[in-house]
Amino acid sequence: MNQIWRRISAAVNPASTAASRWWCLSAARHMLTGHGPTAEQRRLIRSTRGTGHSTVSAEQMKARAAAIDELLARGDHET
Repeated sequence: MNQIWRRISAAVNPASTAASRWWCLSAARHMLTGHGPTAEQRRLIRSTRGTGHSTVSAEQMKARAAAIDELLARGDHET
């Protein structure tokens, strides 16, 4: 049964992901629910897609990891 479920999930997930992406960025969602991006925000999202703004370099990742390690090494965490 587990193998069958994996195959079904593998077939459904791409379509589900595409539908979710569309719904989250659609004007229909904003009109029907009042939530979600406005037309201006959607234009901004489209204009920044593929420009690499969200790409993080290896050096940035190493710096972030070092900062996290430093914070954890302090030992004065407040929970």
